Amino acid sequence: MKIQIETGDVEYSKLSKLLRFTVVCNMDSILAVEDTAGDTNMSMEQIAKEMGKKLERSILSDYVRRGISKGSYD
Repeated sequence: MKIQIETGDVEYSKLSKLLRFTVVCNMDSILAVEDTAGDTNMSMEQIAKEMGKKLERSILSDYVRRGISKGSYD
C-alpha cells in the first residue's frame, strides 16, 4: 500500500483569516480511510469528511504532543 496525498489551489483570506486548499489522494488513501473507519461502503463525501476529521485530529495531536496549550483554539 502506497498512500499519496497532495495539496494545491491554496487560497488565504486575510479578511476572514481562512485557509482553503484542495486535497488530492490516491486509491490507497481512500481504502485506508475506509479500513480505519470500519466501513468499506462509504460514499466519496463520507470519505472526504472522514479525511477532514483525521486531519483535525492529527493537527491537534501534534499540537498537544509539543506541549502547546490548545485552550486558545477551543
